[in-house]
Amino acid sequence: MIRLSLLLFACLLALPSAVAQSPNLLVMIGDDMGVDSIGCYQRGTNPPPTPNLDALAANGIRFTRATACPTCSPTRACIQTGRYPFRTGVGFALGAGAQGLQASEVILPEVLAGSGYGLAMVGKWHLGNAQGAATPNLAGWPHYVGNLQGVLPSYTSWQKVTNGTTALETAYATTETVDEALAWLAGRPEPWCLMVCFNAAHTPLHEPPAGLHTYNLGGLNPNTTPVPFFKAMVQSMDSEIGRLLTGIGGATLANTNVVFVGDNGTTSQTTRAPFIPGHGKGTLYQGGVEVPLLVQGPAVVRPGRVSDALVDGVDLFVTMSALCGVDARATVPANVPLDGMDLRPLLADTATLVRSFSYTEQFGSTAGDGQAIAASRYKLIRFDAGTMELYDLPADPFEQNDLLAGTLSASAAAALVDLQVQLAMLRGEALATAFGTACTGLPATLAPMTGAPTPGDPHLVRATTTVAGVVAAFGALGFSNDEVAGQPLPLSLATYGAPGCELWVSLDAFVGITLGPTAALWNEVIPNSGVLLGLPFYQQVLLAAPGVNIAGVLVSNALACVIGP
Repeated sequence: MIRLSLLLFACLLALPSAVAQSPNLLVMIGDDMGVDSIGCYQRGTNPPPTPNLDALAANGIRFTRATACPTCSPTRACIQTGRYPFRTGVGFALGAGAQGLQASEVILPEVLAGSGYGLAMVGKWHLGNAQGAATPNLAGWPHYVGNLQGVLPSYTSWQKVTNGTTALETAYATTETVDEALAWLAGRPEPWCLMVCFNAAHTPLHEPPAGLHTYNLGGLNPNTTPVPFFKAMVQSMDSEIGRLLTGIGGATLANTNVVFVGDNGTTSQTTRAPFIPGHGKGTLYQGGVEVPLLVQGPAVVRPGRVSDALVDGVDLFVTMSALCGVDARATVPANVPLDGMDLRPLLADTATLVRSFSYTEQFGSTAGDGQAIAASRYKLIRFDAGTMELYDLPADPFEQNDLLAGTLSASAAAALVDLQVQLAMLRGEALATAFGTACTGLPATLAPMTGAPTPGDPHLVRATTTVAGVVAAFGALGFSNDEVAGQPLPLSLATYGAPGCELWVSLDAFVGITLGPTAALWNEVIPNSGVLLGLPFYQQVLLAAPGVNIAGVLVSNALACVIGP
């Protein structure tokens, strides 16, 4: 009997640890508020008081390089699906009656459906209403309460949808969102996953109820002095976040991973110095896409940390699934590409990065459509209108000096090529772009003749030179422009008897090519295989010209290529 009692006692002691292995998940999304709108980021001048969000940062991890899309809907689609906008088709803020997410998209609650988690979403949807008021439920959320559209006509008079039923709501929207969240949580067994999507601080700008903020807005007009009203709305949202966290309760909150993220940058009318108004919401500049991301909870090791790792909105889908014990990649159909990365190694402090580049885009707007891709230092913006801009973010965080307007440094030139290649690989585009230089004083220009490489088609490039006496030509093909034989590229050929010449590609293949009277022609037929789509490679031509230097060799510039459709 004593042994049996001891066994039962041991089992009871084991129960708390079993519960702790299934933490709850609370995800909160703020609207139209960039990093300049929250005190803990210390980025904007005189931000509104946000003690509860600041506490999340102090007790968790604050990400300083989180990237969203320039407007609401695309970011929300990224978070729900783990897929970039060019895959979901949601590239700009959706208007009333828009189709929104396709029914075929697998969203977060569908991935978590068999996990044992209670699932609910409250607040702003803004991902279309193709199936009427029940769209969020039919998309996968078993419980949804909030508003479907992107803009409330008034924060105290709006249409609230409750699991497919619509009714006029006159309660203050920010408060009502928290009320609905707490109502769903009341008596809810753990574990649960709750997504709370605030309308604040999106327009219409207004004076929130007294008690939620400390601003004196008497006599002011939000149309002429918008910033104080915006700050009051942010502070009010923070106050309600405090009420929500308090309402969850200490013991439950201790077993809850809490995520707060912004959906895009601050608007031009409410952004504050040193951020540039013309670079705010709706643009691909940092002011439009750099957002707060805070995580607190049992998944965070060594709380109080700050991470400068690159993070994209799509990463939250994979991470949220993993925090609930589900492998998103194993759940989403294998033929559906996922772009998100699991952030848990960053939370656990076992890694300093999980992705090498960050990506965002915009399409379907009236202006400014394009893509932006950034690595640790440089950021490339490629506008659909046909222009590009390149920025050195550590030196120029507000993107005022386009490096492409001047002469590129060696590091900037290399970054430009790498970012173009990454962009083409991600989007499945064909690419052929020149980079590097020919021998100093011995020009040899390499250029594509048939455009970018595609499967089943000839890929013809031509090297021309004004140097006389060329007797042979060779093609150097590489699958890297980083190193060759353990040495970093570009590699100076001076020690090999060719001063002023550099090798720009790894030598994975070296072939003789046709030498004509005016040019060397290199014709490679790309195998007709879809497996090759997205494959990058690099080309450079070497010309044998006795007497030009000790080696009797001059080299062309190089080409960076990606096989595309």
